[in-house]
Amino acid sequence: MGALSNIDPTAVAVWASAVVLFALIAVLRAVFKLNFSLLTVLALGLGIALSLVFDGQVDSLNLLGNIYINLITALVAPLIFVSIISSITYVGSLKKLRSIGLRSVGWLLLTNLIAIVMTLGVAIPLHIGSGVKLVDDESTAGFLTSQTAPLDQVILNFFPKNIVGDLSGNRVVPIIITATVLAIAIVSVGRQKDVSIVKRFFEQTKDVIYKAVGYVVELTPYAVVVLGATSTAATTSKADALLALLSILVLGFVLNIIQAFVVNGLLLKFVAHVPPLTFFKAVLPAQTTAFATQSSVATLPLSIRQLGTVGVGADVANFTTPIGTTIGMPGCAGVWPMLSAVFTINALGLGYSPASYVALAVIGLLSSIGTAGVPGTAIVTATTVFTAVGLPVQLLVPLVPVSNIVGMPSTMANVSAAVTCAAIVSRQTGEFDEGVLDSARAGRHRHRAGVVVSPAGGAVEAPVVPVAAPLGAVGVAASVVASPVAAGVGAAHKPVQPGFAVTPGLSLTLHQSTLRVQADDDADDAPVPVGACGISAHAATAKAA
Repeated sequence: MGALSNIDPTAVAVWASAVVLFALIAVLRAVFKLNFSLLTVLALGLGIALSLVFDGQVDSLNLLGNIYINLITALVAPLIFVSIISSITYVGSLKKLRSIGLRSVGWLLLTNLIAIVMTLGVAIPLHIGSGVKLVDDESTAGFLTSQTAPLDQVILNFFPKNIVGDLSGNRVVPIIITATVLAIAIVSVGRQKDVSIVKRFFEQTKDVIYKAVGYVVELTPYAVVVLGATSTAATTSKADALLALLSILVLGFVLNIIQAFVVNGLLLKFVAHVPPLTFFKAVLPAQTTAFATQSSVATLPLSIRQLGTVGVGADVANFTTPIGTTIGMPGCAGVWPMLSAVFTINALGLGYSPASYVALAVIGLLSSIGTAGVPGTAIVTATTVFTAVGLPVQLLVPLVPVSNIVGMPSTMANVSAAVTCAAIVSRQTGEFDEGVLDSARAGRHRHRAGVVVSPAGGAVEAPVVPVAAPLGAVGVAASVVASPVAAGVGAAHKPVQPGFAVTPGLSLTLHQSTLRVQADDDADDAPVPVGACGISAHAATAKAA
């Protein structure tokens, strides 16, 4: 009886309710074949409702949320490492690598610059913060200051010191640098010696990691229920402290949503030439997960996975998206630091000249390089900006509760910018697949049609089949085109032309010298991660009738 008396009835009720919601999601997925994106959004709504029903007393669910975050974060470092090596060695061209790398960094920084200019352009005329009394808290300010580092230390931290330590600490920039240098070395050595074994090792390791990522990603809707509930509880518990800061809270949400959907939507339409609605529908699971977890790094596997469903090449997705977790980040390193600075400047009644605001913008842009894509980044970045421009750091302390809440749309804006930049770079480098995009635009993951080759090996007689799943190491292919089959071939087995890769649910048959590609009716329509996860990297063989 004594042991039972220690059981919290509320916690038991919360867990029981969560289990019921998990069962509901499983039924919706298995029986009603509910779309993954819609399921994730629904899960977020269920999580919010769960928190409201129990008046925010859902702390016992933190265990499940932390388990999910740990699982997916554990895969981030090896995912980045092997993906970059595999992508670069597949590209095999240092010139092309420079093009992808420079374009990625340039566009990521540009999205942050747009966020900075937009925030200053809105916050300054509105005189955000005027008349607000901020309370100094030097003890907490000391803690915030301790989270920042001098410029020389920041630069030093960009470079790898111990690859094992970098991998275990999820230090993205050193991991990217190490992987890039190693991949370039493999490409260089490959000009004189056969390095196919090394390339195959990293390619197959990538396949294994992506398969593991796929398992964890399938848990996302269930995890979002828990994360949505705990995030809502944290928000409602700080409601009293936020009333006086309601203006900066609302403006933070509005600016981040504009940055995530309007700014990126315009870039997608006019630069990447991708329909924004189609794109956002595809990456919605990543955006929703970013909103709930407040971690760009934790969302990374899902971001890369969803990019493959709209035609972004694997080499770009695996290179640009990880960089986007530490460079640019317009929500946490653009909107929030500028909003906090203008708020504090007006609250203190300081007279800032246009030149001072320009300097503030430049510092904000530079501080976005090397920003960690983890919860709490926004307040640390704001502390860096405040220290650089001489604003009192202790005045950031009252903004910490707001920062924690605005971190949700801020992280969503960060992830949205990273995937948008990947789409732009993929388009500009010729790695974008129109066939997959057309399929996504039509709202289907596969086509049911045939590819017919004439017995004499002539022209293709039927339209080619766009396949809305990444194929092979390069990521995606606009269409599956069969090689001509000569008349009178008597061999029992004929290999498909090298370069083919067969997705699950796609069958190849050779009947009367005619090669047909057919999509199975019961194939899983879940999007596949960019790369070769679940996809044969080698050509399949078809049996002659």
